[in-house]
Amino acid sequence: MGTYGGDEVAALVLSVGHTWTQAGYAGEDTPKSIFPTSVGWVDLPAEADQGDDADNSEDTQMQDVTQDGASASDSNHIGKKDADGGDVAPQPVGAGVVPSKKKITKRGKYYVGDGEISCWRPDMEIKSPMKDGLVEDWDALEQIWDHAFLKRLRCDPTEHPLIITESAWNTREIREKLTELAFEKYNFPAFFVAKDAVMTAFAAGRPHALVVDSGGDMTSVVPVYDGYVLRKGIMRQSLGGDVLSDQVLQQFKANDVEVTPQYLIAKKSPVIVGQKPNVVLRDRPATPSFHKMMQMRVLHDFKESVCQVAESTYNEQNINTRPQKPYELPDGYNFNFGAERFKVPEIMFNPKEFLKNPTPEQENFVGLPKLIFNSAQSCDIDFRPTLFGNVVLTGGNTLFPGFADRLHWELNSIPHSYKVKLHAPGNTVERKCGSWLGGSIMASLGTFHQLWISRKEYDETGSSIVNKKCV
Repeated sequence: MGTYGGDEVAALVLSVGHTWTQAGYAGEDTPKSIFPTSVGWVDLPAEADQGDDADNSEDTQMQDVTQDGASASDSNHIGKKDADGGDVAPQPVGAGVVPSKKKITKRGKYYVGDGEISCWRPDMEIKSPMKDGLVEDWDALEQIWDHAFLKRLRCDPTEHPLIITESAWNTREIREKLTELAFEKYNFPAFFVAKDAVMTAFAAGRPHALVVDSGGDMTSVVPVYDGYVLRKGIMRQSLGGDVLSDQVLQQFKANDVEVTPQYLIAKKSPVIVGQKPNVVLRDRPATPSFHKMMQMRVLHDFKESVCQVAESTYNEQNINTRPQKPYELPDGYNFNFGAERFKVPEIMFNPKEFLKNPTPEQENFVGLPKLIFNSAQSCDIDFRPTLFGNVVLTGGNTLFPGFADRLHWELNSIPHSYKVKLHAPGNTVERKCGSWLGGSIMASLGTFHQLWISRKEYDETGSSIVNKKCV
């Protein structure tokens, strides 16, 4: 329980990442709900209507069509559901709409949550509202918030303060828009935006830290000193779990192995190791984005089950002496994986050698130890010993067996005079949900009540107050 306005209240804590969204109550040690950030969207046929006589059903999104094709948007449509259980696209308020003008009615449904987006639908597109740690699709983000508050936590937003986490490089415009969303649409009584790196350091019990966060779409290194982000030391690159999964997919294709997701499999029979699968497939046409998502789930499970990081510099001769691990794909194909299972996570440490068919952007990737070293070296020389002594690991991509030991070995191999200490929580949930856990701890402190942005302050100052109170 946190303190707000002198009363004990349960503040809500929300962390929206590229791959997973975590939601729960302050003061608890794990999120109440963790679900995919990606949402499904199904377009329905557009219809023409005449102004106010239009059929304005719950699964309809009205868009005013102008000469340049621009359309209005809206955020005042909480919790509406269609007959099939899908979340409804937001409806514009109609500012500047001439009732007698013909409009185009764009119909569509949102699907949010693991069960909804995993269910095969022929025309469902999958998209994430986040890219490079920043909000890219606001309509999809609202659906995530609706799902978290109304379906998962089943709470009334007007009765709880809200704290959310953000990337250390978030923009002023996005922060202000998040503040508007919290107060204007959901009517939260109080709101706060916290840097995810600061919250991760807070969860680890450290006021100073070099926070290494490796997730689905990117890896970042953020120096934190005295609870503040040192912006000049922020280093990031788009090398994360998605790139590793794509490399596994390329590896399978090079060996003439097709990764068939579960939704396509009707029946399969056992086969011996290395043989082609004996499988009967369903006729289920799907969008490329849905098929890719389901393939990535198989590859994610492969990485978790099989892959491992070598404890020291990769040596093919030594790796070949390690025991192999068996793995079976959903279609029944199975194989014993040896050196291959070490090469995939090795990309994090030596991308130039192990990244196959890199894009122009990927050719500039550097190994994680070098990224960490560059981040620390970009900070004031007086801060460096403290930062090297408090390297904190977070993110699901750091959970490969041997990852922390290898990183510690590599950092000590780089010529410098600093003592390196790594903090890597052994608990899987704590490692994946570091920023959420820090927000939960901070919002539950009695001294935190003075930091909330209240509704009164928002009404008096506007959304710009977030840049003054949440630094």
